[in-house]
Amino acid sequence: MQMKAGRSARSCFHLVYLVYNINHFIVMEEKKLNERESLELITRMIQETKNKLEVGDGNVLLIWGYVSVLTAILVYVMAIILDGNPWVNWLWFLIPLIGYPVMKREERKEANVKPHSSSYIDKISSGIWKSVGIIACVFVAICIALMFCGYNCWVLMFAYAFIIVGFGSVAQGIIIRERSLTFGGLFSIAAGGVVTSCAICNIPLYMAWAIPLYILCFTLMTIIPGHIINRKAKKLCRKN
Repeated sequence: MQMKAGRSARSCFHLVYLVYNINHFIVMEEKKLNERESLELITRMIQETKNKLEVGDGNVLLIWGYVSVLTAILVYVMAIILDGNPWVNWLWFLIPLIGYPVMKREERKEANVKPHSSSYIDKISSGIWKSVGIIACVFVAICIALMFCGYNCWVLMFAYAFIIVGFGSVAQGIIIRERSLTFGGLFSIAAGGVVTSCAICNIPLYMAWAIPLYILCFTLMTIIPGHIINRKAKKLCRKN
């Protein structure tokens, strides 16, 4: 009886051990499968975003790029005409005053012409640029508050244009795998590092080089990528 009981106990133990190994194997396989499915899903989402390019998808970049560059040129010219009068810096507010209404009108026009549901990647991209816009509003509020206290820290907005907007371009470029956006953003961040270092070290930021640098950065991270994206969209539309 004892031998039978021992054999029975060993059989139960082997059965439990076998069930445990089977369950462990199933869990590990499901984990591998889930990890693989997750990677495939991310890859597919990115590829679908690239394949979903439509003519005009680069227009928002072009709007902000051209408005920013043309405003910078206007500020540069007026500074020369008015012999460096600091009041010309108020012209920078033309960027949001012109850019935002034009962008919203473009978005409404595109929504009427080619309505489509937003993907998760679209929502991420929208979140990035909304964050960039919110930071701009916060920085402007800081500059205005300090201005009424007798301090001039508007150079903060210059650093914002290079670094924060540059970061947004890098993030957007990584998401949609557009190298021109990523390169332009990285170049702008590097330029922002130079501008910020000059401000910290009390090195004068002369318009003679600061504004041309600004124009170059916005050309690289908005205008050129915007045209490239529209050109790729046209090619994709011809193939389809």
